[in-house]
Amino acid sequence: MPNKNKIPTEIILTYKVKHNYDLKNLPNNFLKTLNEAIDIIWNNINWKEKTIKHRYKVGKKYKYYKTTRLIPEIPKDNDFKRELRNHLLKGWEFASHYIDGAIKTAYSTINSWKSNYLNGNREINKPTFKRPFVRVKNTLIRHDKENGNIRITIKPRKEYLVLNIKDAWFYEKIKNFNVGEVILKDNEALITFKRQLDLSDKEVIIGIDSNLKSLDLYHSEKGWIRVDLSELHRIKGIYDVIIDRLKSIYKKSPKRIGKLLKKYYNRRKNRVNDFINKLTSQLSKLFPNAILVFEDLNKFNMYGKNSKFNRDLDRSNWRRIAGKLEYKSVVIYVNPHYTSKTCPVCGSRMKSQEGEVVKCNNCGEFNRQFVGCFNVFKRGIKLVEKLLGGAGVPVTGVKVDDLLSDEPRGELRLMPPNPDVSYIVDLNGRALLQV
Repeated sequence: MPNKNKIPTEIILTYKVKHNYDLKNLPNNFLKTLNEAIDIIWNNINWKEKTIKHRYKVGKKYKYYKTTRLIPEIPKDNDFKRELRNHLLKGWEFASHYIDGAIKTAYSTINSWKSNYLNGNREINKPTFKRPFVRVKNTLIRHDKENGNIRITIKPRKEYLVLNIKDAWFYEKIKNFNVGEVILKDNEALITFKRQLDLSDKEVIIGIDSNLKSLDLYHSEKGWIRVDLSELHRIKGIYDVIIDRLKSIYKKSPKRIGKLLKKYYNRRKNRVNDFINKLTSQLSKLFPNAILVFEDLNKFNMYGKNSKFNRDLDRSNWRRIAGKLEYKSVVIYVNPHYTSKTCPVCGSRMKSQEGEVVKCNNCGEFNRQFVGCFNVFKRGIKLVEKLLGGAGVPVTGVKVDDLLSDEPRGELRLMPPNPDVSYIVDLNGRALLQV
């Protein structure tokens, strides 16, 4: 996920290219060096005890308790990094910049572990890498845009790997892009392409409320729009039934059932990926001039005692949908708390009613999904204004209090019964189908 407090400034695309070059021991040596760097950094972490205050709800009141927790302080001073680099360079036969890539990857991995650990999602276990790969820095890459060649230095002034992408299927998409970092493996390379993002054509902000079986959007001109995700849940549900049955008889024939499980897991994954790719492509084409605002949701804290709800929650793909859209549109994230319970008129906290209805004591009843996407839209406007300094905000005719295009006085309709427009994903086409 990108930095939630910044507007994206680059378009980043990654493609896979096959090669037949003999990398010799470079991937294995890089893996060994990377794990050694992680070992050294991990052994020099300074653990400090800190008292943490917690609370839990009892009725309408909260009870508090304290625990002592170890907080890691990762060594980041320049002297330590210099000594680490010099130590890892001993006996290294390839370009020294690969050592810099290993150190950068080691710090990135430990920082990621620390973030998850502080959020309660990781234990105090050192992260390690098992599969050989090489992280190639920009300083080792020369990109010839005219001929479509990417030259990677293996050993300075001695060995080079040249990848030609002019005949690749994606070349037309990235011919004006610059090459970023490259991940090398024994027979393939993952190449990152970057281009500065032009925000001058972004004219509207769209708030998106992520629900179990739909994406509900609020567009300042088109109103409430719903994109149906029932087909995605149907696909997952079909394969979940098959997989559960196979698991129940796994002990009878582990080898044969294991092969079948692998087959159906792959089929499920491929069909889900196909749906999400088509959904995000069709959504980005429908709103090419929009900044898309998603809630920064974390499913980890949403599970409850209802097993059916938990299973439906497992089948949701909010993070992956938003992540895929980051490659095709401008995406930002806002705080998700109370988006479906805050009255869009007076701002007071609302009570849930039966079904999709929420009620404000001052303003009446509203549809929960409509309220959710509208409040995400409002928070998106405020965030864009903040990030862009209040000037040049790319929004067409929209202020925080303006609502649907057919309501010139800016008044909010009480509980729209249905979305103004509904779409489904066309699995055989290139555009969302209106229903």
